[in-house]
Amino acid sequence: MPRAKVVDFDYYHFLRLLQRATNAGGRIEKTDARWEDFVKAKGINEVAATAIARQKFEDVAAVIIDEGQDTDGLYFFSKNEESCLRLVAID
Repeated sequence: MPRAKVVDFDYYHFLRLLQRATNAGGRIEKTDARWEDFVKAKGINEVAATAIARQKFEDVAAVIIDEGQDTDGLYFFSKNEESCLRLVAID
């Protein structure tokens, strides 16, 4: 499993990415059947990443952006706090 860390990501840039992914069909919600496939394929430790996000935000939501671009990945965001976190691989 690749090592990863959760880092701050610009909330407003994230909103633009999310809109683009939604329009292109690359937005994956937790209830989507593609969620598990993406998590397994990328070797994501979803439990650990979610725990980190919940420590940072009171009300957090998770979404995957999968468009075949360098911005693909697992994101955590809070509308109330206008903040976003992204899971990134450590080289």
